Amino acid sequence: MWQACERMADDTATDDRAGQQPALGDGLIGVLLGGDGLRAIAALMIFFGHVFVNADPGQAFENYGWAKELVGRLDLGLGLFFALSGYFIARPFVRSYILDTKRPSVRRFGRNRALRIVPAFYVVAAIVVLRFGLDGAISPTPDNPSGSAPRSEWWQVLSIFTFTQSYTGGSVTLPYGQAWSLNAEAAFYLLLPVAALVGYRLGGRIAAPRARAYAALAAIGGAGLVSIYLRQGSDDFAVLTSPPFILYAFVPGIMLAAAEPLVAPRLRANPKEAKRLAYALAAVTGLAWALYANWDYAVETTALHGALGRRALMAAVCAGAALAAVLVWQLGTDRAPRWLDNRPIKYLGARSYAIYLIHVWILFEVVNLVGADAGTTTLVIAMITIGLPAIVGLSALSWRFVEQPFLDRRVRWAFGERRPGPGAPAVTASATAPAAPDATAAGSGIVREAPPERALP
Repeated sequence: MWQACERMADDTATDDRAGQQPALGDGLIGVLLGGDGLRAIAALMIFFGHVFVNADPGQAFENYGWAKELVGRLDLGLGLFFALSGYFIARPFVRSYILDTKRPSVRRFGRNRALRIVPAFYVVAAIVVLRFGLDGAISPTPDNPSGSAPRSEWWQVLSIFTFTQSYTGGSVTLPYGQAWSLNAEAAFYLLLPVAALVGYRLGGRIAAPRARAYAALAAIGGAGLVSIYLRQGSDDFAVLTSPPFILYAFVPGIMLAAAEPLVAPRLRANPKEAKRLAYALAAVTGLAWALYANWDYAVETTALHGALGRRALMAAVCAGAALAAVLVWQLGTDRAPRWLDNRPIKYLGARSYAIYLIHVWILFEVVNLVGADAGTTTLVIAMITIGLPAIVGLSALSWRFVEQPFLDRRVRWAFGERRPGPGAPAVTASATAPAAPDATAAGSGIVREAPPERALP
């Protein structure tokens, strides 16, 4: 296969590319230029959502009056994070299956995922446990007026560091409650290579790449619908956040990874069509958001671990359409929308993982400083004006001294993909792979996969 790709590249290097038809899989995205921008927006949505939750003593945002439904929809940012993870993490496995290229290294994949999530998580988790103690409280909060809670057992503390706190509970996890999503991420990382192996075995007899792409789309979409169906009739947190039940949130990104080889050549060759499609997908995002909010909407629940039935479907459609719009725009224009590709938002996006890890801890510190009885408005203002700068500052320290040193130790685990096909616009190095000594195999015609992008917040 490698030799065939090399011959194809040599042929296209000498012939008139404009007169040829692009092949399936040509023009695939390496680095998603709007990826950091999407992460920043998702992280800010979650931050503001938790601000409003922690400033309100009620269970359904009653103190926000007419704005309570707007406040309650900010949790959809987490759906975007899961869709991004589905796309970035599953993409090399899906592409290798569809295009019949070298399979990703599972060992290196595991190494890189551990280097990405574990060091910063452990540092912040240890600080939070030491600061808040076994009862998870340093002072009264609107949701915990007494300022006390039952002491946790040792195994509940251990569950934080083994990514299983969703199944053990305990007061010690309260100031780190958002880590349930990392439990879901860790399970996804463990199960993805297994699912890929099953896919390789079951779909290996499908000879045509296009047929393999359609088979992958059908299987992934079907798994998402089954996941939504399984959620019916349960309100148990541990059940709803377990792998079979939360899979639906990752499915939009995985499906986009499977669809990209099919649509990339056409969209690369038809920028105007790509722009129109991107605008249509943006409209779908807004429509799905509105339907999610109005179908059986319970403002006190979140999109991912509380949504059932058609609300779960709309949460997935909303996140998937938003991500698809950015992907399609880049395929057609070779760039990201300016509002997703500027210095401030990219700065926040690069540090979004630490922002996600730190923000609840700092919000609790602000409540302790101001006082839980200060009133909802005062608490909201204090959390934003005091909390947000502190969170951004601490996330910068985490990025500089914890995350970056470990990220520099990652190795390439996903392998070659094709160059843009005939008739496609010229693709810059930044759009296909970051500048690196080994980014392109000299003379091979194969564009090497970039180091794995940040899939987490």
